[in-house]
Amino acid sequence: MKVLAVILFLVTPALMTGGETSIVSLRDFRTEELKSAGIEVSAPVEVRITARGGGEESGWMSKGEEAMFASAWIIDASTRKPVWEMTVRNSSSTSRDDREFDGRIRLDAGKYEIYFSAPIFSHKSWKSHVVLNIDHRRSSLFGEDEDQDAWFLKGWWSDDIPKLWEERAGEWGIDLFVDEGQKSRISSFSAPAPQNNTLFRAAGLGDNVIIRQGVRVQKDMSVKVNCIGEIPVDDDPVDFGWIVNAETRERVWEMGSRNSSHAGGAPKNRMVDRTIHLDKGRYVVYFVTDDSHSADDWNSFPPYDPSNWGISLAARSAEDVNAVALFDYEEVRNIVIAINRVGDDEHHQEGFTLKRPASVRIYAFGEKSYSRRELADYGYLMDARTREKVWTMDVDRCRHAGGATKNVCIDEVVDLPAGSYLVSYTTDDSHSYEDWNATPPFDQENYGITVMLAGENPDRSVVGTYDDERARGLVAQIITVRDGADKKEYFSLDAPTRVRVYAVGEGQKRTMYDYGWIESVDKGVTVWEMTYSLTFHAGGARKNRMVSTTILLDKGEYALRYVSDDSHSFGDWNEDPPDDQRYWGISVYKDESDPPLPPTPPSPPR
Repeated sequence: MKVLAVILFLVTPALMTGGETSIVSLRDFRTEELKSAGIEVSAPVEVRITARGGGEESGWMSKGEEAMFASAWIIDASTRKPVWEMTVRNSSSTSRDDREFDGRIRLDAGKYEIYFSAPIFSHKSWKSHVVLNIDHRRSSLFGEDEDQDAWFLKGWWSDDIPKLWEERAGEWGIDLFVDEGQKSRISSFSAPAPQNNTLFRAAGLGDNVIIRQGVRVQKDMSVKVNCIGEIPVDDDPVDFGWIVNAETRERVWEMGSRNSSHAGGAPKNRMVDRTIHLDKGRYVVYFVTDDSHSADDWNSFPPYDPSNWGISLAARSAEDVNAVALFDYEEVRNIVIAINRVGDDEHHQEGFTLKRPASVRIYAFGEKSYSRRELADYGYLMDARTREKVWTMDVDRCRHAGGATKNVCIDEVVDLPAGSYLVSYTTDDSHSYEDWNATPPFDQENYGITVMLAGENPDRSVVGTYDDERARGLVAQIITVRDGADKKEYFSLDAPTRVRVYAVGEGQKRTMYDYGWIESVDKGVTVWEMTYSLTFHAGGARKNRMVSTTILLDKGEYALRYVSDDSHSFGDWNEDPPDDQRYWGISVYKDESDPPLPPTPPSPPR
């Protein structure tokens, strides 16, 4: 976590102007993009403000708050709201295309924080118009020592931009003065001022941060949430917070475009300042940031309250503070199955067995497809015996996972009966762990699916060694079938037997191209066939088809058959593969879910 640098300027009799004394001076922004100071006023006072910054009356930046690219403002330390700011409208243009303010404001008794920021540089002349993000983390602000070329900043068609920046940024800043006789009413403090009854605060956050804080609430109570982050206009949040019930994984509150308001500065700066109700219980407070626009480096103008970029919780009273305790929260614990850090074009499947009914938490990340109504990277759970899905990573239940809009996540608690289960995860050919083609999700290390026992202290003995019940009842099988196959497996039954047939293949326009069937060797006839009308969508491409059904076979000898055409098969898909791709083929199992068949009655007498 990176905390904003705080510059404290003591009250000194420094610069005297007609009986005035300087109380704050924030100057020279060649090496820092934001400076701040705090003053406490014991009685109403008139303050003179002189400021020099940069802004445009017309042009690309003239809309809204972004018209100023180097500017000052003052906020009330208790309300966190602005009481004054330098704008294009209240400042005047100088000969060097900068802007100046010289005026007076009245400050009532209270605490105030003064800020000046110069995160970007805009220079306009008859030759060119250049707008740059000034990243002070770099040894060269203009890219001479970076991968990018900086020749265009000093080319024949442009002014010497680095030199202009040095000259202008060195003159930017703000000064506050009071009459000499009123300086005793002013004292200084380090901004930001501490807030009353704070329960938890994670603020002044930089790039690529994940905050996870456990909060135990020992009674029903109201809590004030203050959250400042980044939500691009008409897009999903990228720096944002939420609160989750640690037991149910229900999101009891989250920051979004609808419940937030403009936080000052760039339009994408958003804030929430509201009171929510929390029942007695355990909660997890989250805040995540992406790879840009934060306290590390503002790539656009910062909010009015930049030091609180992040999330904080406060109680209504000191008594309520004593009813809340923080605890260390570990995101992934009591793991049953973990399939994570998944790359492109991968399919993983692992099984687990529950000896008794149990609640499991499913924590998964994935990617929306281009249609936005389907997922390109996703996971699911199947009953290992019936092959029926018991949980799916449905796009409608997923939430934005930070970064690119297509990043999604899901965090749910599911009750499962005793039995054996298969956990599967599939990715397409792009945007996955360590090969992102857009901004990654906030929790890259857990890209995939993780199944955990739910609850604070679950009983680990409920998880047993994986028992593939289907394998125990396997009669015959042809799977992982590739192109141009014609497979045959023989099996025999000693008595009439109810079996389950599970087959996955390819079919379109009511015709099957990869499919299986069962032949009676004794009678020389087909007793069952995978026809299109029997099948359902098997996930992935629409032509992926599957069937899972039970049939009764008489005593005798049988041949299990499967054929495939010249394309779209296991290991060489020409469209998205099915969910259960390893079972591309046909399998026959004894159906042990039903009671034993009654003996065959004797034939009636002739």
